[in-house]
Amino acid sequence: MKEQLLIKFKLPMIQSLAVVNAIVTMGYKATGNKFSVSFNGSKGYLNDITIGCEGTQIADNRIMYQELLNKDGSLKSINVNVFYSNEHGVRISTGKDEPRVINE
Repeated sequence: MKEQLLIKFKLPMIQSLAVVNAIVTMGYKATGNKFSVSFNGSKGYLNDITIGCEGTQIADNRIMYQELLNKDGSLKSINVNVFYSNEHGVRISTGKDEPRVINE
């Protein structure tokens, strides 16, 4: 079984409600599972952005915010890939990653 690519976007686009809506809508239409996008923080700082769905969640589904900033505090213009598999749930990667083959 192979993961499916649900959506690919440049990281700064996550600041747009239209992109958040597209992630949730496309995720549901492709899988039948409810999707969520969460912005998680601690001690006054944004720690990570999580994209998840109902059901099994084994894969890494977080974008660690502090690692993705430019020196001026803006978000780096890198590709974010949102993959899904029934076995592992949502997996997020950056760069030119491709869907992985999942061992059953």
